[in-house]
Amino acid sequence: MKNEREIAELIFDKFRQTNSKVNHVVTIRTIRFGLIDKLNPKEQELFDKVFIGLQALDYFTYEKGGLESIRLTQKGYDYIYDDEQVEIIAQKPWLIPEFEKTDWDKAYNRLWRIIGPQEGAIHYIGGSQFYKFVFDLCNDIPPTYSEYIERRRKHNLSTSRSVYYKDLIDHLDAEKRFELYVNIQLSIEQDSIQIATEKDDLDFSFFDTPAPTPAVKDNVVEEEATPVIPVGADNDETPTVFISYSWDTDKHEEWVLNLATKLMENGVNVILDKWDLGSLGNPLPNFMEKAIAKSNRVICVMTPNYKKKTEKSEGGVGYEYSIITAEIFADGVNTSKFIPLIRQGAENESVPTALRGRKYVDMRKDAEFEDKFVHELLRDIHNAPKYKKPALGAKPKFD
Repeated sequence: MKNEREIAELIFDKFRQTNSKVNHVVTIRTIRFGLIDKLNPKEQELFDKVFIGLQALDYFTYEKGGLESIRLTQKGYDYIYDDEQVEIIAQKPWLIPEFEKTDWDKAYNRLWRIIGPQEGAIHYIGGSQFYKFVFDLCNDIPPTYSEYIERRRKHNLSTSRSVYYKDLIDHLDAEKRFELYVNIQLSIEQDSIQIATEKDDLDFSFFDTPAPTPAVKDNVVEEEATPVIPVGADNDETPTVFISYSWDTDKHEEWVLNLATKLMENGVNVILDKWDLGSLGNPLPNFMEKAIAKSNRVICVMTPNYKKKTEKSEGGVGYEYSIITAEIFADGVNTSKFIPLIRQGAENESVPTALRGRKYVDMRKDAEFEDKFVHELLRDIHNAPKYKKPALGAKPKFD
């Protein structure tokens, strides 16, 4: 039994067999007698779904006038002869349902398994990111994710993602639902190709190699500089991190910029306002929501001023904090997405309410920066713990 991806490749093969270029056509007659008739009844049902989905994804267009055919688009042309893309996309799940005969409950259950669980999702999509997908298709829901979550709280509605994702989808008509699934499918495919193209492979053997013995000259020990993780080995996926911080002083902003730079140098894709906000006039709330949604982790650089802004909902920090608290509440208090980093002040002076009681990295002492950076922060982001729990041995035999 062929799956959706395999059937899609059979359709693309009809273009490959004739060395098609952009705007070249394959007749429906060729597809019917050369492909559809060779499929079993179940596969033929899948064919209809895949055929419509590939059109929606803009790999080809369907033309009824004159000779019924499909015409290869630029996107389709770029794809069918790129073996690397084909290999990547072949591993991705197919989400797009059949447009006219969709069992939407069944379609949602499949969608949730793929994007929902924080542990085990094939392509995890967090609450604010999913909300943005839906918001782009309708204008009668609150303008921000945090406002939507707050409204649900006030009406005693569940803030479990599995529940409100379904409610948001049910809010759309059938045409918009179909478009939502297409947009999520596009996002999965584009993100997968981008990750494969841009990822930096890291050599984590550094973490497991004993530290070198310091050289001794004339009874003086030469201190080894704290090593930085070298780039160039294997890693499944480059983590993306957003840094939330307050603009306290020029010195503080420079410290944050240095932190972001060192993370980038060590295989972490950092989203930082100074780099990624763009041109004057770009909307700050939109940048913050997208940045937090697409990031695997969020580093909160905490100072007394940072906490003050969260409590008074002031400026960018206040808005970011509203998104952070909404995600913590929606995803569950046990989420580890948000990394508290204390830069200045005592814990009770600098840590906002939603981040209290969480394990944090203490970077208040500049002399300890390198050690804390490598052995606490960087290890955690790359999921390379310093201490690994040994395997459980067999029960001993007692006389």
